[in-house]
Amino acid sequence: MQLVTSIAIQALLLGVALAVSVLRCFIRIKLEHRALTLPDYLVWGGWVCTAGWVACSIKSLSIQIDHPLDEDLLTDSVDYLKTVFLSCYFFDFGLYFPKASLIAFYWWLIPSGFRRLRIAVYTGAAFLLVTFIATISTDTFIANTISDNWSIENQSNSTWNSYNALIINWTLNIATDLLLFGLPFFIINCLKLRRRQKIGLIGVFSLGVITMAISLARFVVYTATDYSVDDASGNLWCTAELCTATIVVSLPALKTLIVRSTPTNTSNRSTNGYMQTSSGKAISRAGGTSRSYAHGGNREDEMELTFLDRKPSLSPTGTTTGTGTQDAKDGVIVTTDVTVTRDVI
Repeated sequence: MQLVTSIAIQALLLGVALAVSVLRCFIRIKLEHRALTLPDYLVWGGWVCTAGWVACSIKSLSIQIDHPLDEDLLTDSVDYLKTVFLSCYFFDFGLYFPKASLIAFYWWLIPSGFRRLRIAVYTGAAFLLVTFIATISTDTFIANTISDNWSIENQSNSTWNSYNALIINWTLNIATDLLLFGLPFFIINCLKLRRRQKIGLIGVFSLGVITMAISLARFVVYTATDYSVDDASGNLWCTAELCTATIVVSLPALKTLIVRSTPTNTSNRSTNGYMQTSSGKAISRAGGTSRSYAHGGNREDEMELTFLDRKPSLSPTGTTTGTGTQDAKDGVIVTTDVTVTRDVI
């Protein structure tokens, strides 16, 4: 692939990822009238790292114009070696920020009453942290000495030229992708949705297959070429994976653009994540206020989570209606169906 073509496509992909990230924040702030949350900031962290990777990629490809790689893909430029070594960190940070954004969203979405799902989220967060540390450690210590990464004589031992580093990091990356891809489908089983809503939600969650497909394709390309793919093509595959991860993570936040809006979608929503009822009373995560509807019934875009494995509490914490306490989270209504019986002696 031509160097200029690779640079142009990478810049285009980065621009698309930027546009989607900006649109995500626009919907959150302007349409939903809510403050940005941790998942939003983590997505931006991923885009910044992607921009760093693309900048390093463009610089390294530009250096090759005056210092082309030999037939063994080795160089005589120290600047090139330093640039590609730095790009390894941008790439790996850029992959894990979107994953962390998903974990943060699940952490916030699933109440403590969902003990099994909460345990799954805790396990996923711990696994993600371990794999991230292992990936960064591989980038740092795979070479005999860290100076080999910018040594002309020992550049074949560098992280950039290490096939073992590719194997380790890709395996950890795809393992976390599979974990995050499977977790939402357990959540769907706890949702009270119309059939078409559930199908649509499954479709949104299934978009993660796109990222995994690109990651697998990148791995196959490097393996099929015996790790001898040219930088123009290899860097493009990496940029496509990074940008796709950022875009796919942001797509569920764009639901406001396709969901039929109602008067309660924005005007009754406060900036702190609380949802207002038609009477003006806020419903917090702790519950305590019964939900009322201006037009009666549930909103069409509403999802209802039910505590399938939660043990009822004898001490009242909210209303004592038949549906118990309710939480409002991005249009997700969390309810607890509790039946209390008393034995008469």
